[in-house]
Amino acid sequence: MLIDASLFETSQSTLLTLSLYMTLYSIIFFLIVISIFSGIAIKPYVKNAEKQKTFIANAGHELKTPLAIISANTELEEMISGETEWTKSTKEQTQRMVELINRMVSLAKLEEHPDIKLNTCDFSDITSRVARDFTSLIQKDNKTLTLVIDPNISVQGEDKALYELVTILIDNANKYCDPNGEISVSLQSPVLRHTRLKVSNTYAAGKGMDYSRSFDRFYREDPSRSSEVSGFGIGLSMASNLVDILHGKISVSYKGQTISFIVTL
Repeated sequence: MLIDASLFETSQSTLLTLSLYMTLYSIIFFLIVISIFSGIAIKPYVKNAEKQKTFIANAGHELKTPLAIISANTELEEMISGETEWTKSTKEQTQRMVELINRMVSLAKLEEHPDIKLNTCDFSDITSRVARDFTSLIQKDNKTLTLVIDPNISVQGEDKALYELVTILIDNANKYCDPNGEISVSLQSPVLRHTRLKVSNTYAAGKGMDYSRSFDRFYREDPSRSSEVSGFGIGLSMASNLVDILHGKISVSYKGQTISFIVTL
């Protein structure tokens, strides 16, 4: 009886060990199969994404030449016959196309080469310079610009990327600000080791809107104003990409008829 019990226990132990090994091997085999098939399934999407980026870059370069010719021909026509509403419209639409192409190419480059060399940058100076560049344009539209920029704030980043980021946010605020509204730009000293940039504007029409897709490419928060506001819905997508590259976070909030974009670095 003792021998039988001992054999039974040994058999049980062996069976348990085999079961554990079989389970482990099954899990490993399952993971390998999933990895292989996932790679095969995702490969076409990766290839398509790469082709899209290449197409955007190539198309951008190809389109710039005919647009430059259209612009030059329009200016020549104005020199001969004077400016008309048609030539003015042609120039404006040509400029919009150039801006769209530049933005799309820039976004494609960001996604293709997301790594940049980070160094210490004077974020206070960059923010102040961009805000000054927009001052006359904002005042021309009878809007108020308020700046609260703490001095000597440095962050780890890249000058061009930070300049483009602030430009996008202030440009977006100006485009969507209410007539005779208010725009504010604040840059606060590091709190818990993070610097905070906040760009806000009054936006009465923004109540009840879904802002979860604000950073999606080609998305416009207010379709009813698409014809009134110049832009293509690319800027905020670029801003989000830039913030990712700078290892920061960007968010949007709406409170008291004011929309705010907040960047923490």
